[in-house]
Amino acid sequence: MKRKLFSITAMSFIFVAGLLISILFSNETIYKAKCSRCHNLKVPENYTVQEWEKNVKRMAKRAGLTEQEIKEITSLKRQD
Repeated sequence: MKRKLFSITAMSFIFVAGLLISILFSNETIYKAKCSRCHNLKVPENYTVQEWEKNVKRMAKRAGLTEQEIKEITSLKRQD
């Protein structure tokens, strides 16, 4: 019984970790694909959260970002 519980717990942990990694990878992929078309990528760590969000929202129309993509790109800064 303990072994089965450990196995389920380990599998759950791996699933959640994989999900978090895929979310982060997705956000970075969108950022790289959309924002690097016109300029070099900016480093989120060089900006405050407010500056990052302002810049992303300012550039969103030019980059053709959806509302979901805006949320995902702005979340890159919050994941520091």
